[in-house]
Amino acid sequence: MNDTDLSALIDRYCAVWREPDSAARASLLEVVWHKDGRYCDPTAEAVGRAALNNLIGETLTRFPGGQVMRLSAVDVHHDCFRFTWTMQLGEGKQLPESIDFGRLAEDGRIAEIVGFFGLIGGE
Repeated sequence: MNDTDLSALIDRYCAVWREPDSAARASLLEVVWHKDGRYCDPTAEAVGRAALNNLIGETLTRFPGGQVMRLSAVDVHHDCFRFTWTMQLGEGKQLPESIDFGRLAEDGRIAEIVGFFGLIGGE
């Protein structure tokens, strides 16, 4: 996968985190997320599309109107990638810049995301 295609894939993945409708999220996840994909961050873990869909729904309930936005370029080597992101909240607020590390499946979908909130050392 070239850098442009990977960036587009990650942008579609971030868009899933902005979609309030569960059925629409499920359709988007079919395109970007491997059926057995694993997501984990300091607060949650989800394996498979349905579990990730539920986690995203819970997150959007906690942060109504939250908008996950990619902040950096997508850095890639082999089948691994990383990028920074934030969640825009209402009234100009946002969560701290955070970083995701990921791995692609052989079919070009995301096989794994390991997320860290904030940057190392609180930077």
